Amino acid sequence: MVARLQAFLLAVTAAAALATAPASGATYTVGEPGGSWDLKTNLTAWASSIDFLAGDELVFKYDAAAHNVVEVDRDGYLSCSAASPVAAALRSGSDVVQLGGVSLTRYFICGVPGHCAAGMRLEVRAACTSGATAPPPPASPGAGAPGGITICSGGPPTVITTPAVVSHGSGDSGAAPGFSATLGSVLITTVASLLLAGLIIV
Repeated sequence: MVARLQAFLLAVTAAAALATAPASGATYTVGEPGGSWDLKTNLTAWASSIDFLAGDELVFKYDAAAHNVVEVDRDGYLSCSAASPVAAALRSGSDVVQLGGVSLTRYFICGVPGHCAAGMRLEVRAACTSGATAPPPPASPGAGAPGGITICSGGPPTVITTPAVVSHGSGDSGAAPGFSATLGSVLITTVASLLLAGLIIV
């Protein structure tokens, strides 16, 4: 009986790992094929030529002695200010950023003075992946609904709490993000079978 219980726990662990695996997407090197993260490339035109999806990756390749990559909010992007970055500046010369998560619009600038104003800034808008759903637009301010964000299913769980509301960003299924209905059915069937076989005592 102990061996059966161990086998069951191993199967549940493996299924849970599969259910929470992040979705993989395409990889785009910023500015390629004709440019890079530099002062010469028209980064706005480059970004507008690609339909980014949540889960895609951006690769910033640049001369680390001359540039960096700073993720900022919209205000920082518009004003070319790295004073309040969203995250620590990237300085390796080959940095990878995954799109998606809480915000589907991301803003990047070069933090070296004058570089952003000269064109080293990038706004990237990612869409939810195929088959994923986003919540409806937020209600008017003060209505108690979260605003300013979009959540796609398929990534790590994002929990938003407001008074008496918990959302896992799961779309219509009600399951946690990354959790397929098929996998859920398999887990439920397995647990039910083990209950009927007497391996789990409630």
